[in-house]
Amino acid sequence: MSSQDSSNKKAEPRKGYREDKAGPQGTLVFDSKEVDRMIAAEIQKLEDDGTKVPALLATTKPHAGTAFLLSYGKNVIGRGKGNSVTIYDPAASSTHAQITYYSGEWKILNLLSSNGTIVNGEKITERVLTLGDKIQIGHTEFLFTLVDSPEEAEEEAAEINWTLVGALGVAAVIFIGVLIWLFA
Repeated sequence: MSSQDSSNKKAEPRKGYREDKAGPQGTLVFDSKEVDRMIAAEIQKLEDDGTKVPALLATTKPHAGTAFLLSYGKNVIGRGKGNSVTIYDPAASSTHAQITYYSGEWKILNLLSSNGTIVNGEKITERVLTLGDKIQIGHTEFLFTLVDSPEEAEEEAAEINWTLVGALGVAAVIFIGVLIWLFA
């Protein structure tokens, strides 16, 4: 193939690459939403070792740091006491949104809330979720992620407790040995 043929061939566009945002000397500039999706996919690969469960991790007060575990089925989010995820937020409706697992996908659906449901900065009616998505219900923000299952956390706590008991036992034996040596 001649050099003229190769120069006439158009390069395949890269996924997520935006030609309208090309930098100097053809520097690749990617859409930030696509970068967020790629990062979320990598996080999912790293975190999903089979022991994790899907959850909404609250990132704003008053729920900051709380992980709301999601069940495989229907999860209603809002102020209502009977919801799967009950939040204390006056800007949230009593039944604000619903997250459902169906056919291998997690989907979020706005339930006609007055303030709407926002995913990654966009107001939605329905959307498929991926790990790393940022969800806003009223003024409360969540991260859709994986967390340790409750059984896994209990096993780790039990392991730590046995380690602590063992260390205290060794310290007690040494202390008793020193007392015997001093007073014998």
